[in-house]
Amino acid sequence: MSELIKDCFLAATTCYFVSLFFISCRYKTGAVLFLIMGCLCNALSLVIRYYISFPLLPLYQGSYFIPCIVGLLYIRPLLSRKGHLVQPLLVSCLAATALLFPNDYYLPFLQFKTPFSHLFFLFGVMGKALFLMTGVSAFLILTGQRDSTDTKKMIHIAMWGFFFWTLSIFSGAIWSYLGWGSPVIWDDPILTSTMAMWLYYILFLHLHLTQLHGPRPRAILALAGAFGTFFTTCLPELGIFRLPGGFF
Repeated sequence: MSELIKDCFLAATTCYFVSLFFISCRYKTGAVLFLIMGCLCNALSLVIRYYISFPLLPLYQGSYFIPCIVGLLYIRPLLSRKGHLVQPLLVSCLAATALLFPNDYYLPFLQFKTPFSHLFFLFGVMGKALFLMTGVSAFLILTGQRDSTDTKKMIHIAMWGFFFWTLSIFSGAIWSYLGWGSPVIWDDPILTSTMAMWLYYILFLHLHLTQLHGPRPRAILALAGAFGTFFTTCLPELGIFRLPGGFF
């Protein structure tokens, strides 16, 4: 079963890169088709992964979930004039990172049986995906490929990311209280960085109260937030470098 998971995700990564190739050739139909195929293969690997681990939680498997979420959310933009090369590029890079730095370690705690642990994980990967997408929108605005009217859409994506991120934090607090008797365990560096990014996006969403409320300052801070999200919450979940097929 584990080999099927790896094969499905390898197929998904391949489809993502083929989609990237087609969009670079300005062939949107082929790009969207392979993006959908990649998301389906990715989703199949996630369903099998969750099935074989349940009721345990694939706590450090978020890197496999994020490309699928981002890919699904980018299908509609790629079909419209808002489609851009950097969108499938993000999906491809995220998938390649998960493929080359796999992390198959599960924590066998009985506390994972509570639904709040799964909500903590699923809401968290959704928030990460949206924060990364906010960074892509910011990049397009800063490079002049989107006008200032797209700033509202960028803020809208960030708001939804913050919404899911907040749900993840509160679900994690309830899970922690039910399992260990404490809503917060501050000696966990991932939890600390999670709270740091939560506070960062609170400040980001309140920029309209400051003089930094223009399109460019917001885009710069949104791009910085995307990098911060990746390096503080995504990167720690990655494992060691291994080529697909077990060569290393």
